[in-house]
Amino acid sequence: MRPVALILLALALCATVACADYKADLIEQYPFYKTATGDFAPVYPALAQQIVEDYGVTEGICIDMGGGCGSLAMALSKITDLTIYVLDIDPAAVRLCGVLVDEAGLRGRVIPIEGDAQNMPFRNRFADLVISRGSVFFWPDQLAGLKEAYRVLKPGRVAFIGGGISRVLDQAIKRKLVEARGTSKQTGGPTRR
Repeated sequence: MRPVALILLALALCATVACADYKADLIEQYPFYKTATGDFAPVYPALAQQIVEDYGVTEGICIDMGGGCGSLAMALSKITDLTIYVLDIDPAAVRLCGVLVDEAGLRGRVIPIEGDAQNMPFRNRFADLVISRGSVFFWPDQLAGLKEAYRVLKPGRVAFIGGGISRVLDQAIKRKLVEARGTSKQTGGPTRR
């Protein structure tokens, strides 16, 4: 092998190791990732499917308020032509979302943005769809967040904000999640950020 090729191979290996370390560091800083990619992983594609079935918004701009590492946004992007902005206040979540988006080949379709759901960095009447699954319960001023969702929505468009696990999720998976939640409540459960 030529010396130049060896150097390029060594650099690529170092970059791969550095990226893996960076991702691992971000996962450590954003503990919800393990939940989102663990037992909760099937919820996001089901919820994305439900949103499309219920509202029919499949193109334009979507904002995922408090979208964390982008699980719902990436699931929605795979079944629509939406450009989705994943807004989160946690810098580690935003950076991790960027890594995951790149790994999924969704750069340009899913765009991580650091920001506050109560004061979003988007112009009025910007979005065709606003979604938020689970973050509303962590907003210090929920009304301010809801007003922001309304402000950035185009007239006549829709927001899907709340909790839940989707009515279209397989019943066996639902039972497993409900049982796990009951167990975690009894044992103190995970610590919320």
